[in-house]
Amino acid sequence: MGLLQRLFGKNNNSNLQKHSNDFQKKELIKNYEDLFEKTEALKKENLAWQTEFNHIIELRQKAQQLEKEIKPQEAISVYLNSIFAGEKSKKLNINNYAYDIERVIILFSKTQQKDELKKFLEEKIDLYPDFQETKKWAVRLSKLNNEESNTEISISPTDINDQQPSKITMGQRINDFKKEMPEFNFYYDLPLNSDTLIYKNNVPFEYSRKLREFRDAFETIKSSAKIAENEGDYKKAIEAYKKMIVEEYESPEPYERLIIIYAKLKWKDEEKKIIEQAISFFTNLKDKQLNYVLTLAKKYNTIEKAMEYINQDKKIFYYGGAFELYNPQTSRLTKWKNRVEKLNE
Repeated sequence: MGLLQRLFGKNNNSNLQKHSNDFQKKELIKNYEDLFEKTEALKKENLAWQTEFNHIIELRQKAQQLEKEIKPQEAISVYLNSIFAGEKSKKLNINNYAYDIERVIILFSKTQQKDELKKFLEEKIDLYPDFQETKKWAVRLSKLNNEESNTEISISPTDINDQQPSKITMGQRINDFKKEMPEFNFYYDLPLNSDTLIYKNNVPFEYSRKLREFRDAFETIKSSAKIAENEGDYKKAIEAYKKMIVEEYESPEPYERLIIIYAKLKWKDEEKKIIEQAISFFTNLKDKQLNYVLTLAKKYNTIEKAMEYINQDKKIFYYGGAFELYNPQTSRLTKWKNRVEKLNE
């Protein structure tokens, strides 16, 4: 006779089954109780968060009303209270009161309270070094700190170091990633009179987050360039803007800033060269974008819709305006061509 039979007798199988069923029931009850407790705790947490966030919203709305009544100082005071409430909270984070920080920055600037603005910017930059807007705050602070200074580092074109692109440029990495994103379909199946925002779920948040990470690499270089420019360190600024260009940044800003700097330094040849480079780059980019959007339009039988935008020199954006699919660049290219003609006179 086996051990279990000796312990439980002939009906040991039924006894074991009974014990097993009782155990499973107890575990089920325990799991349910644990889940219930966690759910209730989560509800309390959500309610506490909502209560604190509602307080932020109430203060924000009050400040906005004061702005409408042209009472900027009173509005600043209320926005600061909103920020203070958010910062002392253990449940809220900067994303819940970033708007209020931006309004304080704008209102301090509008009311010419430069010392208060500097102090505020220094505090927020130190407190939120990793926040996405902090780079912009640092640029603004550098401009405030140097706007009364005429200090400029004397340089010549030969002082500028050539910039080398990465093996795979940052711009190419972004474009490769865009190709992995859900294909834009010109809203071909959008119900009549429906808002295009219903397509927002076509692009998972993970894609948007990754795209922002790629762009942040350029933003870091751009911030460094602007701060250097504000400080009169044109060598550092020029090299940073040039780095953005060799990395195939698809925005005119580094070209525009270099045009301004070269004009200020009276480097006529360099100014002409960068304008011609900009014209070439954005003309080619426009052609590539045009071919791509027409390919998509043909695929989704929306040629007429696409051509309406193209013929009217309108931009075409990806879902939710995440990035430009097509930009005619007409006015910008015309401006640059006119500038080159003037430099050639």
